[in-house]
Amino acid sequence: MLRFLLLLSDSHNIKSLFISFIVDLERCHPTQPFRCPGDKTVCISIQYLCDGAPDCADGYDEDLRLCTAAKRPPVEETANFLQALLANHGPNYLEKLFGNKARDALKPLGGVNKVAVALSESETLDDFGKALHLMRSDLEHLRNVFMAVETGDMSLLKSLGIRDSELADVKFFLDKLVSTGFMD
Repeated sequence: MLRFLLLLSDSHNIKSLFISFIVDLERCHPTQPFRCPGDKTVCISIQYLCDGAPDCADGYDEDLRLCTAAKRPPVEETANFLQALLANHGPNYLEKLFGNKARDALKPLGGVNKVAVALSESETLDDFGKALHLMRSDLEHLRNVFMAVETGDMSLLKSLGIRDSELADVKFFLDKLVSTGFMD
């Protein structure tokens, strides 16, 4: 970074105005907007992310979590959606999806943001279960919910305690994950 200092004064009374601004000389060009982590400025094209060939010195552009997150809705969007489900249906609503550890607005799982990050970075349902230390029974419960959404088995969803008024929200949320390979 380069800082410039400009001193301005007028002739009647000496005023000083310091203007400091930063010019970021390390910003990547729009044609290569992804900046690899590290001390050196290495910029690559977005098309080189997750293409199977490492372009960053540490291979970060091929990191599995990065590549998975690139396919998923943004963490903020997922967190906001989970918050909306909790606000609309109560603090224990997500227990219907994630099992007993999802009580009290996901606090036992680390909270909404931790769950949103895990949904974004976990390549599969099993990876998600490992990231949040879900019990096998909770993971199987979640798998059943996903399968019911994927196959359109609304009777199974209702048997899991999901009411008709909640089905659209659940389907919308889970379809986004299924479409990005979460069940593979």
